[in-house]
Amino acid sequence: MLPLSEYAVVSEDATILDALEALHASQSRLPTDRQPHRAVLVRNPRGEITGKVHYFAFLRAMVPERKAMQERSVMDRAGVGDDLRESSMRMLDFLTGHLVDFRERARNVAVRDVYTAATFGINEDASIPDAISMFLSHQTLSLLVRRGSETVGILRLSDLFDELSRQILRAEPVAGTK
Repeated sequence: MLPLSEYAVVSEDATILDALEALHASQSRLPTDRQPHRAVLVRNPRGEITGKVHYFAFLRAMVPERKAMQERSVMDRAGVGDDLRESSMRMLDFLTGHLVDFRERARNVAVRDVYTAATFGINEDASIPDAISMFLSHQTLSLLVRRGSETVGILRLSDLFDELSRQILRAEPVAGTK
């Protein structure tokens, strides 16, 4: 587990740029034998960890918002089918895609608009088999570690894998096996 003090944490009101800066700052403090962080934790105004901004959330933040082609019923009444609507949206993306200023978007998109809510966690006293089970059942790359209702850290799949690898490689071979 990494304690919260060693992980990137930002408020819900932070921008994506703030989150990236926090991510890079926390990674620069990591020991060389630790895997890099792949997310930033998000704190609500009460100080509770409510979610995380992971790589997919960063990517979502970089996509310009576009309104769905106005009133689908109006489009349907005009005889515009799904294929023409989709073709038009692809052409719009092609024509405007190069106009996206990623740094400007990072300055203006709030973390609260793209983060993934934390819906599950693991108790700080949980065993390795319990952690394995949680990772497999939730298909996630990290779990919030809780002491009661308080989040005290994060357990990353990469850290669990590293610990399992150390234990397996350190183990003495069983007599009669190769």
